[in-house]
Amino acid sequence: MQAALYDTDLGYYNTERLKIGAQGDYYTSSNVHPAFGAVLARAFVEVWAADEPLTIVEMGAGTGQLAKDVLTTLRDEHQTIFDNLTYLLVETSPAMRMRQLERLTGFEKRIGWRELEQLEEEPVRGIIFSNEFVDALPVHRVRRVSPCLEEQYVTAVDHDRLESVWQEPSTKKLGEYIERLGISLEDGQIVEINLDAVGWLAKMNQALDHGFLITIDYGDTARALWTPHRRTGTLRSFHRHRLVDSPLERVGEQDITASVNFTALIEYGSDYGFELVSYERQTAVLTRLGLIERIASQLDPSDSIEDLKERLAVKNLIVPGGVSDSFRVLIQRR
Repeated sequence: MQAALYDTDLGYYNTERLKIGAQGDYYTSSNVHPAFGAVLARAFVEVWAADEPLTIVEMGAGTGQLAKDVLTTLRDEHQTIFDNLTYLLVETSPAMRMRQLERLTGFEKRIGWRELEQLEEEPVRGIIFSNEFVDALPVHRVRRVSPCLEEQYVTAVDHDRLESVWQEPSTKKLGEYIERLGISLEDGQIVEINLDAVGWLAKMNQALDHGFLITIDYGDTARALWTPHRRTGTLRSFHRHRLVDSPLERVGEQDITASVNFTALIEYGSDYGFELVSYERQTAVLTRLGLIERIASQLDPSDSIEDLKERLAVKNLIVPGGVSDSFRVLIQRR
């Protein structure tokens, strides 16, 4: 998963092909409608004191569309905060950085790019947030074969075909992770364990001096993700908006992802001094922060067909079964 997604030359996120939107492999909430970014901007305003300079750090900023929508809203509706704002993007993909630079024309005085190591050296006071970032971190897959655990590995067959094999775990941290969450796996049940997310929290501990860590992603609690009826886990791939069974197909040409274990983020986050503020469905957050009212205020009898299509698209953010239905918003503070 690490190689397939992040290899310098051939990794999925480092190639030039468009990944997000109609011509890509999947949609994100921020690419459904600009109102998502506008509502997120309001959330930032609500948790931050207006008279204190604000630094916003976006992890894995994708096309830059979300950054543009947040900045536009802060500029147009919250001038005091915008005048004291620094917006930093953490992005490892050179291809994505180029897209972000093009998309954020006009905001040059407010934005900048940082490596994560730079943030650790110069911690920020403000808000670090991510939207569909943690789900793309490489995971370990384990299964219970009583009384032991086995880990899934990838091996090459005949030098041109990849297959998975089960062997002893690569680290005792996998067993400790399961014990920490307090859930007993059934015999043969497969789950994903995201140790990189734990490592990421450790880095956030260094990068954030004071403020909020906001994680937006699809996933659930450990108890909901690790239920016995989910015997094969949540690892999946997307190619041209189609769900693909095997991540070993089209390596470097399709997305690979796993649902985020929010219980782990809360539990391990507490080790690094992150206090739980709230954990909610994304639909509930968007509704409470005025998404419906924002869209309703734009209604006009003279709207064109394209305007109507745009507003129909935003329904996917709030209706049952829409893009927000499986997303959660976790807010932690330190």
